Amino acid sequence: MPKFKRKRNLRRRPINVLASGLTTLGLYCGIASIFYAIRGDYKSSVYLIFCALLIDILDGTVAKLTKTTSEFGKQLDSLCDVVSFGVAPAVLIFSAFLKEAGEPESVLARFGAVLAVIFVICGALRLARFNVYQSRLRDYFVGLPIPAAAATVASFVLFTHYFEVKVVWVLAPMVPALSYLMVSTVRYPKDKMKSFVLAPRNAFRLLALSVMGIGVVHFASDHSPAIIFFPVALGYVLFGICDEFYQRVHRKQPRLELYTPGAEPPVGGAPPESPPAKTGDVL
Repeated sequence: MPKFKRKRNLRRRPINVLASGLTTLGLYCGIASIFYAIRGDYKSSVYLIFCALLIDILDGTVAKLTKTTSEFGKQLDSLCDVVSFGVAPAVLIFSAFLKEAGEPESVLARFGAVLAVIFVICGALRLARFNVYQSRLRDYFVGLPIPAAAATVASFVLFTHYFEVKVVWVLAPMVPALSYLMVSTVRYPKDKMKSFVLAPRNAFRLLALSVMGIGVVHFASDHSPAIIFFPVALGYVLFGICDEFYQRVHRKQPRLELYTPGAEPPVGGAPPESPPAKTGDVL
């Protein structure tokens, strides 16, 4: 009897229709981006990935504001993210290499296919690790979030398309680097950004950044958003790397003093204890 009640309660768990509908709309943007990339319309493909990114932010916000987060919504969001931020950028990568190579059987085209596959696999592993181990972490993401990796690839394609330069020679090292960052233990800010924005002590800094942002938007409106998206996305990627390096360099190491039996104990009356050994990295 208790098992029957438990199953019935699982069936009656509420589903946020609005948030799930937005998530599905993001999935549509990802699929449409794939179609445009196959047709060679890279600009439309990139903008659809950005639309999926905005919708991904919006559906999570709606679920939190309505306090109706559910396991169904989390799983649907992850599945849609694999398509919109994993497969869609991967097809964009392969299409860029294929356009440069000219023939699908060429070495360059095959190399692009390998990079695309690596990007999707690492993105899927990143999402699975987040769902199982890190969904409750509030202050930071462990590993580069897959939407940020997708935005970096998409914005770079748009950036090179605007300046009419070859994209493959930079994508070749960029894609493996982004793939590695997704499955790495490099920490990227999460709620720390919210605390920075809402903290009263940062009001003047935020105002200065807002003025700079207005100037950047005005400059982009006169030229093209393509020249703004990539530096912003790359700045977020590099911020996590630089912050991780800073934390490791300035991490306080415990001072160890030699202590021999019969000698006077150090300040505190007891011999210092050695720090516990590391048992493993953060997943």
